[in-house]
Amino acid sequence: MSTYQAFQEALRATGRYETAAASRPAAELRISPVNSVRYASTIVGIVSRCAFSHLVRAFDYDAWARICMASVAFAEKLGGVVTFEGFEQRAAHDGPVVYVSNHMSTLETMVFPTTLLAFGPLAIVLKKSLTEIPFVGSAALHVGCIPVTRKNAREDLKTVLEVGSQRLAAGHSVLLFPQGTRQAVFDGKKFNTLGSKLAERAGVPVVPLAVKTDFLKTGKWIKDFGEVDPNKPIRFACGPVLPAALGARATHDQSVAFIASKLTEWGAPTV
Repeated sequence: MSTYQAFQEALRATGRYETAAASRPAAELRISPVNSVRYASTIVGIVSRCAFSHLVRAFDYDAWARICMASVAFAEKLGGVVTFEGFEQRAAHDGPVVYVSNHMSTLETMVFPTTLLAFGPLAIVLKKSLTEIPFVGSAALHVGCIPVTRKNAREDLKTVLEVGSQRLAAGHSVLLFPQGTRQAVFDGKKFNTLGSKLAERAGVPVVPLAVKTDFLKTGKWIKDFGEVDPNKPIRFACGPVLPAALGARATHDQSVAFIASKLTEWGAPTV
């Protein structure tokens, strides 16, 4: 596994990253409870290291990217095959964008900082409850994350449009998960238009992101900590840069179409 700098450079230079052939398992791997616990420990470790780094005043975008690289490295260590594609489209655009992604597992929330910080500062729209966790919350706010309640849709819309526009004006891209919660089956009707509305208001492009991360299942008791299946490939795809001039409805529809088409290509269920 390369360093996060090499990983980011590969995305900028080629738009792609693939687990090295020599690192791939020779045969099908077993689903092991031990591996599931080990990966859960990795997630806890990432969050804890971010919080500690902020506590000692060393948490910045570089530290965020470096720490979150462990999510990719350890997935590969457990036998997972990781593929990124299409990021040359993002690399060709200079300036902030609004990213909209489907949400399948906790894995993408750990991987996206390392991935998207390759193209500039990043602010993630996340649940307000996460920002109320001691040390973890202050670290998230320190790097510009935008908290929403997910209880009051009108208030959340106002927050994202106002604060998101401020972040974009300052040169930060904004990442949203318009499904709101993790869903194993992609349903475009549940993919809200908030990201496209923000992009239209701020005059920046929308970039759709498709992820297939059922390598890590949603936990039965704690959603973030589920079973790991190393035989399921981990896939990330970046779609086209959709100009704000297209209008919110068009950028939304094209984003949903891109995500649905990639998931279908990968054999993931869609509605």
